[in-house]
Amino acid sequence: MRMRTWWGGATVLMLAALGLAALGAGSIVAYEYSNSDHFCTNACHAVHPEEPVAHQEAAHARVDCVECHIGRLPTLKAMMAKTEHFHELWGMIVGYERPTISTTLKPSRQACETCHWPAATHSDTLLIKKRYDTDAESTETTIRLTLHTGFDVLRQSEAQGIHWHVENPVEYVATDIRNQEIPWVRVTHADGSQDTWTDPTAGAAVDPADARVMDCLDCHNTVGHPFPNPEDKVDSAIAHDRMDRRKLPYLKARSAELVEKAVALGAEGEATDDAVAALVAEVAADYREEDKDPAAVADFEETMTDILHKSTFDAAGVTWRSFPDNSAHKDFAGCFRCHDGKHLNDEGQAIPLQCNICHDIPAVKREGGPEPVTSTKIPGVKQPPSHLEPNFMHEHRFQLDATCSACHGELEFGREGGSFCSNPACHGREWPEVNLNVTRDG
Repeated sequence: MRMRTWWGGATVLMLAALGLAALGAGSIVAYEYSNSDHFCTNACHAVHPEEPVAHQEAAHARVDCVECHIGRLPTLKAMMAKTEHFHELWGMIVGYERPTISTTLKPSRQACETCHWPAATHSDTLLIKKRYDTDAESTETTIRLTLHTGFDVLRQSEAQGIHWHVENPVEYVATDIRNQEIPWVRVTHADGSQDTWTDPTAGAAVDPADARVMDCLDCHNTVGHPFPNPEDKVDSAIAHDRMDRRKLPYLKARSAELVEKAVALGAEGEATDDAVAALVAEVAADYREEDKDPAAVADFEETMTDILHKSTFDAAGVTWRSFPDNSAHKDFAGCFRCHDGKHLNDEGQAIPLQCNICHDIPAVKREGGPEPVTSTKIPGVKQPPSHLEPNFMHEHRFQLDATCSACHGELEFGREGGSFCSNPACHGREWPEVNLNVTRDG
């Protein structure tokens, strides 16, 4: 009797242990699955399915969703961090308007900086961009840009350029959830002194207690799943010969028109796959009627359909412009959120509005046009104090005189290139929040 009871108890304990082991193993499997991209993109992000597609085509395609949205944390801390997302569950159950911004993204020190150490050596970066006009030949314009990224940690040199914002504590107050409207900025220097800038035109009450410390994601906010301007994707496709501008006249113009139509459909929630494909098919049919090269037309149809499918969404009111990119200042204010010449300190000085802090003056070469002209460097001659004024780029039009030609050559105004003062990268376009179009009369 005792032996039977002992075996019975041992069996129960063994079954209980196996059950606990199975439960533990199942819990581990379930937890690991909850950290997978498959879970995130099916259980959660089915509400905005375009983001997983963008993620797979971006530079961080091999970085899991949770590495940014939860952070690279020890297991127990990661489990606690996941609870911060529970407030989304009700919306997932009952339905809600498609979200276009994450409110639980981790600071870059818990995510980005586990791979990217901002204090490491960062050399200048040469960037070559190709843009195409809307004329019959889709004329090519080449923009050569040198980016000033960071500093050399081995020499402990002072940070310059873009990563100055990493080495120096910068705080700001934004009045919108996307951090696009920034009326207040404060910098704490190495000696403990502080400078504060305020935009008097903002008309918003600012509480410094609401300030947040600037980090990588305040500029690199779309690195996980970017939605670039589809016209830029068209330019890239032409530059890489996925569409042939030499065989298809007005290629850029027709592609840009397709982008405009597709984005308009997306704004109305009507950019279905069939609707987008029909738009492209109509232009392709026109090319075939014009007896253009069949292979070139087929490449155009395939490439443009792919670009538009990935640049338009089936949710009304959601377009690529719903996802601002703050790493530049071409389509969105980006850098100009603060460097706009309007943020002033107590002495009336603005946050520096100087293009060459972060990059050289772009050298622009239009196909068949004049060569780019850069500033002449004269040995032993330093740039005058006026060039270091915070608002120099905005005010230089009023300071021009004959002495400028010693370094910059003949002062020929315009937007077509051929002289330093007619650089189309500066004066040939509109910039968000900043007007750099210079004329003799101001």
